[in-house]
Amino acid sequence: MGRGLGLLLLALLLPGCGLLEPEPDPPAFGTAARFDRGGLSDVIVVSAIDWRPLRSAVLTGPAGERVPAYSLDVLASPVQAGPPAAAILLVTPGWTRSVTELKAMVSTALIRLPDPNRYGKSWQNWRVDIVLGDVDAGRETRTLAAPSPAGF
Repeated sequence: MGRGLGLLLLALLLPGCGLLEPEPDPPAFGTAARFDRGGLSDVIVVSAIDWRPLRSAVLTGPAGERVPAYSLDVLASPVQAGPPAAAILLVTPGWTRSVTELKAMVSTALIRLPDPNRYGKSWQNWRVDIVLGDVDAGRETRTLAAPSPAGF
């Protein structure tokens, strides 16, 4: 009787296992400057995933003018949870529920273009200068290519 009940429970639980999502791959380390196609067309979004936080982002023009980021956010070691709450009910008791902690800083800076028309005509001559980390913790300066504006 116990064996038949166990097989019945197994038969009921197996179809629900398809609801479990695989653990997502952690985002790749790196830096990028882009325009958010779904958002503001005059704001450059600078993103960095690194073990050091983004400390500054500056848009530098061909004549040397500098436009600093008006917003800079850093999220330290974000956590990605395992399967969705509904699927947890279908997990076998004792099964470890995964939680992934990204051992990195996820940073985002926003830079508003001072003159979108001028930038659109000469964006190839602009650059984005960023600083990762602090003086005593492996500070690094990088130069990113300025992103292409919409329509170019």
